[in-house]
Amino acid sequence: MSAAGAGLRVVIDARRCVGTSNCAEEAPEAFEMDDDNHPRAVPGASRETLVAGARACPVCAITLHDAATGERIAP
Repeated sequence: MSAAGAGLRVVIDARRCVGTSNCAEEAPEAFEMDDDNHPRAVPGASRETLVAGARACPVCAITLHDAATGERIAP
């Protein structure tokens, strides 16, 4: 799954995600859990909270990339 926000492309690897909810607990303004216990990006989230949530994932299932350059920002 991919989403965009705060100048970032948010990529969530549902196969890698183990559903700990660390991302949503660390950054509830940026991530919420769906019915399958996988995260999804919250529209309008700030760059800072997206980065905090992505870094909280213990299995690196969330990656953030600069929307303009494609450069990987986190984790």
